[in-house]
Amino acid sequence: MPNKTISYFLFTTLVISGLFACKQNLFYESNLEIPEQIWENDKAAVFDFLINDTSDVYNLIISLSYTSDYRNSNLWLFVYTSLGNSQIAGDTLEYTLSDEKGKWIGKEKSDSWHNDFVYKSGVRFPKAGKYTVEIIQGMRNLKLKGIKQVGIKIEKTE
Repeated sequence: MPNKTISYFLFTTLVISGLFACKQNLFYESNLEIPEQIWENDKAAVFDFLINDTSDVYNLIISLSYTSDYRNSNLWLFVYTSLGNSQIAGDTLEYTLSDEKGKWIGKEKSDSWHNDFVYKSGVRFPKAGKYTVEIIQGMRNLKLKGIKQVGIKIEKTE
């Protein structure tokens, strides 16, 4: 019986330590609620953050929350990164939101699903300053129904 208690204690301690260790690397996180869950193609999700140390390395992650009202299996995004008034990167991305049978991919939360997609990994920002990441939906439909939230996470790597 004592071995089970010790094993349970060690397992719980490892899980809790792992959760806190993941949070320590989170440098920036912001999520924007999409009004009425309709993301219009002329409404960019804009995120500003400050980089002070250009020697640090980061992973950039795009977060999406969506409902079954979303009628596509994928999502195209245009992502622009700027330092001040100068655009330093522009990317066109496609993310898959459901499998070939139409089953949603991601963490289910009551009436919605959530996904974190790695946008870029191993990024070093070239200069210190205020950066802006702008995310625009790039689908043919100008108004996407069922998109609840768009966000970005920036993690420091070690």
